[in-house]
Amino acid sequence: MPVFLQKRFAFLFLFVLASSPGAAQFEHWLNKKHAERYSDMRNFIDHNVNHIDTVTTNESIAKIRSQAARAGDDELLLEADYIHIAMLTSVPGMKPGKVINELNALITKADQQENQQMQIRARVQLAHVYWYFTKNYEKAFELFFDIHKRLAHISGKELPEKAVILTRIGESYYFFANYKSAITFSREALKAEVIFEHLGVHNIAMNTIGLSYIKEGMLDSADFYFQKIIENVKLGDYNVWKGIAQGDLGHTAYLRGNYEKALPLLLSSVNQAKLIGDFEQAAGSMTRISDIYFRQKRFADAAVAMKDAQGLISRTNPPKKSEQLYQVFAKVNAAQGNFDLTNTYLDSANQLHDKLAKEFNSIQMLRASERSKLQEHRATLESIAAEQQIKTLERNILFILIILLIVLALYFYKTYYYQVREKQRRSEDQLKRAEQELNFATQQLEEFTRSISEKNQLVEELTARYGMSANDQAVAELQKITILTDEQWEYFRRLFDKIHVGYLSRLREKLPGLTPAETRFMALAKLNLGYKEMASTLGISVQSVRVIRHRIRKKLNLPEESNLNDVVGSI
Repeated sequence: MPVFLQKRFAFLFLFVLASSPGAAQFEHWLNKKHAERYSDMRNFIDHNVNHIDTVTTNESIAKIRSQAARAGDDELLLEADYIHIAMLTSVPGMKPGKVINELNALITKADQQENQQMQIRARVQLAHVYWYFTKNYEKAFELFFDIHKRLAHISGKELPEKAVILTRIGESYYFFANYKSAITFSREALKAEVIFEHLGVHNIAMNTIGLSYIKEGMLDSADFYFQKIIENVKLGDYNVWKGIAQGDLGHTAYLRGNYEKALPLLLSSVNQAKLIGDFEQAAGSMTRISDIYFRQKRFADAAVAMKDAQGLISRTNPPKKSEQLYQVFAKVNAAQGNFDLTNTYLDSANQLHDKLAKEFNSIQMLRASERSKLQEHRATLESIAAEQQIKTLERNILFILIILLIVLALYFYKTYYYQVREKQRRSEDQLKRAEQELNFATQQLEEFTRSISEKNQLVEELTARYGMSANDQAVAELQKITILTDEQWEYFRRLFDKIHVGYLSRLREKLPGLTPAETRFMALAKLNLGYKEMASTLGISVQSVRVIRHRIRKKLNLPEESNLNDVVGSI
């Protein structure tokens, strides 16, 4: 890149890195967006960066922090940290490690506060430190990747430095001969809005695109962008771009062999470059002029141009030898018959070529080494992260299993608890129903026996009072009412079984040969009914009841002195 472009770009890029206001205007900075105070910041760049007074700058930073803290302006507090770091970056002999640590701390704060513009600007400054101070190009490119992603979510109005940053990324790719990427990022810079102070940024981007097209051998495309620079020339400082663009157009004409067109453009470029002190650009154009004179066999003019080019090179800082100039010296001396000098200059040209190639290869190898170390470091971090993830996963799985076991235990306990409670409730309900049924059966049997007793008493009273006999119709009808029919017996048996559970079953097991009448006798005897009550219940005579009792005693082989009621009670 020509010296003028480096100076102009350095000035613009340095503003991206360092901007701090005078104390008198700090109040106007409070609670404003970055873009709103950007122009005011720019007015103090030269004083705070190019004429560094660390004591004064630190005092200004302290005032900014104090006012920002009182106003609750978190973004301005970040700006104070940013300015402090930019000051450290500009101090001769600064320690890159300290600046890198402070920048990482600022990036962390910006990320925590989700301050988009500071997230980008702090990373840009960190890339600047890696690139220029530690020569760690790979880390700088890694930051460029991150910055580029973030730039997609912010406009040039919100971040006035957007075009400057994209142009810087394009320049970085040009430095490493990645011309396609240089063109891509520089084109993005052309799409970004710029404020008045940054009008030259688009010219830098177009110049990078044009130079990249020259390297790619696409001269027409290069001319298109160089011509656009001339069309974009404005009044004031940016007028110098006309000379730069003319030099570039002269270069492409020279490469085409159109020397008549190239000469006036290159001469104009030399004059303009001298005016702005860009002696490297002037030397390059003058070298091409000397080669054109040689090709036109204007050897005297070529010799003068060579000396002028040599003088311009001596004024560059630091002086940069020109491989092409050595080649022109060799050709001119060969044409004049000075073969010793010809060989000397050719040797110098070859040596310079090998030196430049070696330097570039060293930078490429350094970047490759940094990339390898970075990949190894990243792989180590990924391995550690993977191990941590595995441990975390194992811990989470164990935790989940414990929780699952607790949940299952609670579930089974709750299920068992509810089952026990349900079983208990059912048992209680069954017991309650059994008790109710038992009470009901008892009441029914009591009512049954009471009814029989009352009816028997009524029969006896009628017989005694009115002299009625058992053959009388009224007495006969009354006795029929107390007879226990087969259907009633079934109902009676169910009630009896509820009160005297299993009695009839045990009776059939002990006395399997009992007749139905005998079974009913034993049931009524269990209820302590007398012979008359049994006779009324069974619809037979008292004598018949005695006969049944006799048959039962006989089947049981009971002696006369034994009481049948004992047998009834023992079953």
